[in-house]
Amino acid sequence: MSESRLEDPRVKFLLVLTILFILVTALTWSPPLPQLTTEVRLGFHTTDLYGQEPMSPHLIYPSKFTGAGVRVAIVDSGIDYLHPDLKDNIECMISFVVFQNGHPLIWCPAINGTLEKAEAYEYIVFGSTGQYAWMDENGHGTHVAGIIAGKGIASGGKYRGIAPDVKLWIVKVFNRYGETSEETLVSALEYLAQFDIDIVNLSLGADNASSSLKYAIDLLVNSGKIVVAAAGNNGQMPLTVTYPARYDDVIAVGAVMRDGKPAPFSSMGGPGMTKPDIATFGVAVISTFPTYSVYLSPMKIDNYYGVLSGTSMACAVASGILALWIEVVGKQEVKDPNFIRAHSIYMNPFGVKTYSAGWGLLLPP
Repeated sequence: MSESRLEDPRVKFLLVLTILFILVTALTWSPPLPQLTTEVRLGFHTTDLYGQEPMSPHLIYPSKFTGAGVRVAIVDSGIDYLHPDLKDNIECMISFVVFQNGHPLIWCPAINGTLEKAEAYEYIVFGSTGQYAWMDENGHGTHVAGIIAGKGIASGGKYRGIAPDVKLWIVKVFNRYGETSEETLVSALEYLAQFDIDIVNLSLGADNASSSLKYAIDLLVNSGKIVVAAAGNNGQMPLTVTYPARYDDVIAVGAVMRDGKPAPFSSMGGPGMTKPDIATFGVAVISTFPTYSVYLSPMKIDNYYGVLSGTSMACAVASGILALWIEVVGKQEVKDPNFIRAHSIYMNPFGVKTYSAGWGLLLPP
């Protein structure tokens, strides 16, 4: 190319655009999701409210505490990080859908800049990879986050989370359709072990055991984290609790209706499987939803909120309640295996663990 050609402003502009595109592509290359070996799925149950009037969880679990000073990681489908109820809670976002130089793409507002800047960067990333790094394209992750930490700003306090002052670490592993691979999930859990996080919320499940998943869960527990997982939505049939909720060191959460009866979809334990460990409200739960169109948009009740049922929702309620308890008594006491038993209402007159609700209904402080 001749010097005169290079001096043409249009050519210079095209050269700059080409260089920028190459740089962004190199820095944010996103490998295709691995094939599903063990399928891991989100635990929502969207279409049936089981005759229940939709309700915000904070009305069922009122507390004067807010979860201040507690960090909760949500491993899910991402988040609408500009949602007015959630944006002030977000401490870090980690993507296991888009990678930078082989590492998960991370945005922490205190380090990288505002969430508005994160959005602008995300559109550049999408242009080069076809993937959104942190944005929730499903709706499940935003709903779970709102149950735990929603501030109720968009509703004037009508719909609020259990612990509105917790700090959220958002870890995106699921795609628009609520799908991921075991490899992706395990990588995310192993990565989280290095950070100072109090609770890891896993509103997800897989039907099959896995040594790699068990190793990742052990890594989290041994690094001082409380791991809370959905029991599963396989129905009131024995021995249907999913993984990782089945593992001994994980707090498995079943779902109940507002009258305390087990939800029809909530998975059960059975002989040799004394799970779930506790139960919480998980039917017709109102919480935050992305303000843009997502896979679960039919479940929205307005531009900011939607209704879902499932042990995913119950799991998020439990994480919020445990965050309140950590604020009050500290994480070490809450980690005691006897703690949830001492702070739950038994579901039978004999004070023994049941196959539907474990030690019973977890209570807030």
